[in-house]
Amino acid sequence: MFNNLGASIVRLLAAAAVLSLLAVACSSPGETAPGETALGETAPGETAPGETAPGETAPGDTAPGETAKPEGDLALVWEAWGRIQQNYPKAGELDPDSVTAGAVDRLLRLSGAAPYPFLTDVGRMRGQTPSAVPAELGDIWRAAAMYRMEHPDFDQSILVEAVLDGILEGLGDPSSTFLNAEDYPRAKKDFEKRLEGSYLGIGTEVVPENGRLFLIPYPDTPAEKAGIERGDILTAVDGHSVEGQTVRSVVDLVGGPEGTKVRLRLLRAGEPDPLELDVFRGNVEIPTVINQLIPGGVGYLRISRFQENTGDQTFEALESMKPYDLLALILDLRFNLGGSPEAASEVAGQFLPPGSLFRYVEDREGVRSQHFIAEDINRLELDDLLLAVLVNDQTAGEAEAVAVALQEAGRAVIVGTGTYGEASNYEFIELSDGSAIYIPTSRWFTPSGEWLGGTGIDPDEYVVSGPENDSQFSRAYEYLNAQLPPFR
Repeated sequence: MFNNLGASIVRLLAAAAVLSLLAVACSSPGETAPGETALGETAPGETAPGETAPGETAPGDTAPGETAKPEGDLALVWEAWGRIQQNYPKAGELDPDSVTAGAVDRLLRLSGAAPYPFLTDVGRMRGQTPSAVPAELGDIWRAAAMYRMEHPDFDQSILVEAVLDGILEGLGDPSSTFLNAEDYPRAKKDFEKRLEGSYLGIGTEVVPENGRLFLIPYPDTPAEKAGIERGDILTAVDGHSVEGQTVRSVVDLVGGPEGTKVRLRLLRAGEPDPLELDVFRGNVEIPTVINQLIPGGVGYLRISRFQENTGDQTFEALESMKPYDLLALILDLRFNLGGSPEAASEVAGQFLPPGSLFRYVEDREGVRSQHFIAEDINRLELDDLLLAVLVNDQTAGEAEAVAVALQEAGRAVIVGTGTYGEASNYEFIELSDGSAIYIPTSRWFTPSGEWLGGTGIDPDEYVVSGPENDSQFSRAYEYLNAQLPPFR
């Protein structure tokens, strides 16, 4: 999902400035030479943009003997907006102007039109909007009506999806998205399977670095079987360039039904020409926890995602290392996009005492509930274990919750870059046609009461890593090694 809201607003403001100048010019006194027409007036026999000539019907109006289209055929849009208002946390902070800007920008991109004169014509449209149209979204209805006038052979489903994509983009939340009735069941199933410990895909990690996307295939997955190698650079998916796209956008491009094929274009070190590989999507079983011992009594524990069994896997990994004089641990949460809140709390509970505050959750009414670390019979005695946590800009959601809880408790030092800043809990909200919107329905706060939305965690040690030089891991090891006895 692309987030071009900033550029959209600039374009819309520029168009609004043009409208303001036109309004001033139209209202200023002045004379007109014989045979000329003043700015803002209409020559005899002509019709101003947005006005209706005698015998014609304005957009949204109904000619005698005809039947009006229900709500301009945007009933699903108004339904979605109502569900957003019902479920969005801090609904009073929703900004209809930003939502409208997002939707209108999507229509501009769909039509290929320039902001001027499209927005000017929208502003000149006369008449009341249908009663079912929310008053605050009237300009969306007008822009859609203008689009229908200029594109009489338009595809209704494409129009509706464009408007909904724009509305969700206008929320300013990059994780919010619209899923049509065809994509929603697959996306929901994939989400549920990921929480259970598997997912539908090709089985590769996508690592962004310096504007490029590096691939790291997991063992025994479709990606590895197709010939993808660690360090391959992804440049296109099914012929579509991935330049400038986010990891989440690329994951959406690569996703698809089980057994179907996706073609990837890759750059590989030592190969003069790009490679084209066909990968068949399948069910990918990925262990969420990987561990190993490092010389000097330091352990390494990597958690790729919080799934239902991640707490148990973490316990088993720590238990396997503890007999070998484990003195310190590097907990790697880089590229961890979150997952199960319960599993995240269980992992944090291995390093924080029972009864510790894990986080606050605030509902849409602003009521906060406290979430504590629960008693766990599988908890190991690791209170003296030195701890460093690795994070980056793809550490999100529940992974951020674990990292910041350890940081605020003084239990760990955070090494890496700023994190993603996803501090909300999301749900699929189903719509009447079988589609759904995926939006935040509550917010969570750190134990100290801080909301990380859009800002993320500030690491204690800011370090940037590359795919060929893991400076973050090295710095974490140096930090821990300096805290340990020299002879051990």
